Amino acid sequence: MRDAIRIKYSLIRYYYTSLFDISTGGSGTFYKPMFFEFPEDIKATSNIEGNVMLGSALKLSINSWALDVNTYQFYFPKGTWCRINGNTNGENCFYTAGDYKTYPSGLSDFQLHLREGYIVPMQDTTVKKFSTSKDL
Repeated sequence: MRDAIRIKYSLIRYYYTSLFDISTGGSGTFYKPMFFEFPEDIKATSNIEGNVMLGSALKLSINSWALDVNTYQFYFPKGTWCRINGNTNGENCFYTAGDYKTYPSGLSDFQLHLREGYIVPMQDTTVKKFSTSKDL
């Protein structure tokens, strides 16, 4: 849980920028199923709950329905993906033509990957101890 909160605060500028763009005439949604970003990929419609896009740049992989398993397969559309958070068995960046990856899927495990071609502003939340978003 602590790791999820730290990631949330480190990405808050990305959240605000994306939500501002959407609210001022941009199109789309921020938290969306992966097939919204990859409509031509039929596999992107599988496991809608576990393969979520945060804006256009970040893919969140989370298993919230099969709590009795230790690993789960998550789908990654064609492209290069780089790990921001999660236990990916030492794999930081990888290219896929559209394939499944198996990652830990315990109750508090989540994987966050950056999509190729995007820059996401992040801030260091370990130096300054944030307790609320108003401290940012």
